[in-house]
Amino acid sequence: MRTNVLSLENFTKICEFEKMGLKKDLAGVIPQDLLSYLPDGYEIIGNIAIISVPASLEAYFKDITKALLSRRPSLVTILNKISTIQGKERIAHYDPIFGKETITEVREFGFRYQLNVREVYFSTKMASERRRIHELINKRDTVFVPFAGVGPYAIPAATRGAEVYAIEISHHACAWMARNAIVNGASSNLHIIRGDALQAAYYLNKDFSRIIIPTPYGVLKSPDFFLDRLIQGGTAHWITFCNKAQINEYIEELSGDIYEVTYCHKSGNIAPSVFRWILDIKKKKTDRQ
Repeated sequence: MRTNVLSLENFTKICEFEKMGLKKDLAGVIPQDLLSYLPDGYEIIGNIAIISVPASLEAYFKDITKALLSRRPSLVTILNKISTIQGKERIAHYDPIFGKETITEVREFGFRYQLNVREVYFSTKMASERRRIHELINKRDTVFVPFAGVGPYAIPAATRGAEVYAIEISHHACAWMARNAIVNGASSNLHIIRGDALQAAYYLNKDFSRIIIPTPYGVLKSPDFFLDRLIQGGTAHWITFCNKAQINEYIEELSGDIYEVTYCHKSGNIAPSVFRWILDIKKKKTDRQ
C-alpha cells in the first residue's frame, strides 16, 4: 500500500501558490466561454488533489491534469468531486482524473493522519486552528470530541496527556482513528466510541473541561446540545458555518450569566456569504446549580 505524505509547512507554501488560480494557468487553453466554469480552488489531502470540474469541461481533463501536475509534481491522484458531502458519514463521490490511489497520509505540526478519501471526510483547512487548540490543552483536561472523524482534534489532545473521549458514527473513520492513535502514540488515553454524536447523552454520563465540536455543515445550529456537559470554567471550541449576521447573533445568544465567547475567528468560506467560524465559549458557572 503506497502512502503519500505532505507536511503542514509545505501545505502552507502551496496554498500561497494556489491563490494564483487555475484559470490563469489555463487561459488560452480552455475557451473563454468555458473557462468561467473552471473552479480556481481545489484541496490537497496528502498527495491527492480534489477538484470539482463540471461535465462541460470533460474534454479538458488532460489539460487540467497537466496544470495541476505542473504546480504539484508529487501528486499521485487527482479526483473530480461529483457530489456534495452526503449522509451521516459525510462522504462525497469522486471520479478519478489522474491516478487511482485514494489512501494517503497528511502531516500537521508533527502529527500523521492516514485515511482513504473515498471512505472518510477530512479537510486541511482548519490545521492552524487545530494547532491552536492543541496548545491550549493540558494533562489535567478531560476532553470530549463529537464528530471526531479520523482524529485530527482528538489525537493531539490525547498526546498532551488529557483524557479524551471521541465519538464518530462512521466505522471507517473509527478504524482510521484507532490506527492514527497508534501511529501518533495516543492510544493509552483516547477512548473511541462509535455512535451518533447527536445521541451523546446516551453514551456519556460525564462532564468535561473542554469540548471540541467540529460540526458537520448543516447538522447543528447551536452548541447548546453539548455545552451542558461542560464543567464550570470549562471551554468549548465550536466550529460552525453561517454568515456574518448569524455569527453575531450566536455570539449575543451565548454571552450572558452562564457563558462568554472569548474567541471568534473566520476561517474561509464554503459558499457565497457562508463562512466557516470557530468560537471559544467559556462556561462561567454551571446552569445546574
